[in-house]
Amino acid sequence: MELRTYRQHNEHLPNVTIESLQFAEKKMNYDSRYRSIIAQLDTMTELLRQQPDRKLTTELDNLLDDMIHHIGSENRFMELVGYPQAAKHRNHHYCIFEITEDLNLHFRMGENVTPEELDNIRFLWMIHILRHDRAFEEFLAF
Repeated sequence: MELRTYRQHNEHLPNVTIESLQFAEKKMNYDSRYRSIIAQLDTMTELLRQQPDRKLTTELDNLLDDMIHHIGSENRFMELVGYPQAAKHRNHHYCIFEITEDLNLHFRMGENVTPEELDNIRFLWMIHILRHDRAFEEFLAF
């Protein structure tokens, strides 16, 4: 069996193997809502790899619903505790949401969507977790 690198899924991490990335994700301690979002993206990516013509509008609708709940509750909490970077964090949430919603629109219009486009959304969530959520956690720790 050929060793696949994560580069096949995302060119932004050319030297990270799938096994290493999965280990790193387990060590990140992000909550079940993030695990759900990442797992849904992984499932959709695999479905699209197996069936390139498959329309994932139902799956993307469900993902967008989960994202709304997650983003909304996190945004409210940041405001509640007076997080100084709340606007920047909130804008990053909305950026990821808009990209995901746009992808859903492409499916609905019958356009081809590639697994790499779903991988890019996953990558944006991973960056969000590593940068924005980690900074928020550090704020809460003080």
